[in-house]
Amino acid sequence: MSSVAESSTAFTSAESINMAWAGYKALLKNSSRQTIERRERAIMGAASGGIPNTRHEEWKYTSLRPLLESRFEMNSAGKKTIKVSSDIVERVKARLAPNAIPVVLVDGRLDLNWPGSDGLKSDVFRTLSAGESDEDSSWWEEWQSAAGMEQLFAGMAAGLAEDGILITLKNGQVLDRPIHIIHLSTGEQTTSARINRVVISVPEAAKLRVYEEFISARADSPDEVWNNTLTQLKLGPQADCGYYRVLSSAGSFHTGAVTAVLDKGSRLETFSLAAGARWARINVNIHYKAPDAQCLLDGLYLTRGSEHVDHHTTVDHEVGHCRTHQLYKGILADQSRAVFNGKVFIRKDAQGTEAYQTNKNLLLSSDAEVDTKPQLEIDANDVKASHGAAIGSINPAELFYLQSRCISRSDAMSMLCRGFADDVVMRVTDEVAKDLLTGRVRDWFKALSNSGEVIS
Repeated sequence: MSSVAESSTAFTSAESINMAWAGYKALLKNSSRQTIERRERAIMGAASGGIPNTRHEEWKYTSLRPLLESRFEMNSAGKKTIKVSSDIVERVKARLAPNAIPVVLVDGRLDLNWPGSDGLKSDVFRTLSAGESDEDSSWWEEWQSAAGMEQLFAGMAAGLAEDGILITLKNGQVLDRPIHIIHLSTGEQTTSARINRVVISVPEAAKLRVYEEFISARADSPDEVWNNTLTQLKLGPQADCGYYRVLSSAGSFHTGAVTAVLDKGSRLETFSLAAGARWARINVNIHYKAPDAQCLLDGLYLTRGSEHVDHHTTVDHEVGHCRTHQLYKGILADQSRAVFNGKVFIRKDAQGTEAYQTNKNLLLSSDAEVDTKPQLEIDANDVKASHGAAIGSINPAELFYLQSRCISRSDAMSMLCRGFADDVVMRVTDEVAKDLLTGRVRDWFKALSNSGEVIS
């Protein structure tokens, strides 16, 4: 097997993606021809479009320059899992959802010996490499149909994933314990990109709750790392899935693609919380392929300092009688910047569709900036749909009212901000997920207060 140094290529251009593949392909000599061909197609598709810039409409408000200039190595397939100290293990345990089964990737490598991970049954959980060798590969190409125009980083993840997870339930199976996927950065390998793929299949009448979280082991001195992750959700008829995504690794670069395909009568509840990243681009794509499905598609982004967080969502109502309820909110402090671009397509034959999309933003500083662009494209005539966006600052009247009740200005500001954030978090129907998200939001406000960046 080639060494890491021999197969590593820095991410600087479309050509560098092809170079990385050339090195990585040599490491797949024991893989099947089908696996290599699939990965190669994904890489070719990713690299063919080139590297987008701010002249491209989908990247108008987010420049890739900070990521390109960091020159992260895309190929580190030869590296081994780093053993973490007992105090880090305990810190991760403290962040797990109650009764959750942990699945931990340490610096991009799956740690199969992580304490508690043996709770996953072998018929439910497999590694990416094991899944790729299966004859049943129906999950492989589906990311392309759901990803739409945003295929650069999803294609890179499909082609260059150094490790990954396949979670597959059986028809009618209800997993009574949630699965908590942790992407842990130790700070030992900051020059290497962590490229991973997660595939979650919830077939007919099955039920599952999954948390996916990105954290740093060094909260006091966050790592400058890059996570590029493709997460695929596939729901069968009458399936019920909750997927909750948390990004709380300040100083990190993050590119994430989440794709979901919904079958007849299925229900998906998904929430994206971005509460710490130097630069992040998160694409969420929902595709309805059968009627009577529904999705609660919510998110919250909390930014401070000079952080930049970009959410792009796409909902494709290809068939009728499906329902989407979407609410994204953001709180921006200091010189931070956020982007929200939400697209909802209601196709010609998608009669009886309900689709609601709202984006609201609260600016805590005159230097903070948000660019919001909700989009609704309707080709059917029997639909209920709406979209809208709002940007504002703290209401002076509400602030005065609280201060007139002997509440300090800083406490009053905190209460109003928390109320703004809780409005979207309280929409989560799963109580465990709601408590976990509430705790992460509380942590962010505490960090903001401790940094002295709260407006006074």
